[in-house]
Amino acid sequence: MATAAVLLLVPLGSWTVLRAVLLVGTALAVVLEMVRLRSFRLRNWMVRVAPVFRPEEAGRPSGAMWLAVGYGIAALFPPPAPAMGILIGAIADPVASWAGSAGTATQGKTLRGSAGHFVIALGLLVPAGLPWGRAAVAAAVGTVLERWSGPLNDNVVVAPGVAAAVTLLV
Repeated sequence: MATAAVLLLVPLGSWTVLRAVLLVGTALAVVLEMVRLRSFRLRNWMVRVAPVFRPEEAGRPSGAMWLAVGYGIAALFPPPAPAMGILIGAIADPVASWAGSAGTATQGKTLRGSAGHFVIALGLLVPAGLPWGRAAVAAAVGTVLERWSGPLNDNVVVAPGVAAAVTLLV
């Protein structure tokens, strides 16, 4: 959820600053992840310093890297779509995980988690300036992408998917 703080770059700087930071950050995250996956010593050091990796991420790219890539892709859309995509990726996605952990799994995801994602996404998009109907469509796009169990990590598709939906709906 703390990754939403990157949006503070807009009032403190500009959309251009946000876009530059996200694209450079994405490149750095990918390079660091490639090095982490190849270096046993770096991987162990990172686990000690920043214990955010799941056990299954020891030998594959982490959800954090995929989130950075998703933010970088979302940054390519015209404002304010990147901010809305990042908000949903940063806040609604973790809420879905938290809410879903108490539900019954369906294909690795839960209906409770998806409902939580949709409600939070809608609750973020309406105050961010989208009318109710458009916000509901964008929230539904984000929820479907979060629930999707395709070959890509959902962290890489939620923010850009919502940004694309917002761009098309505005």
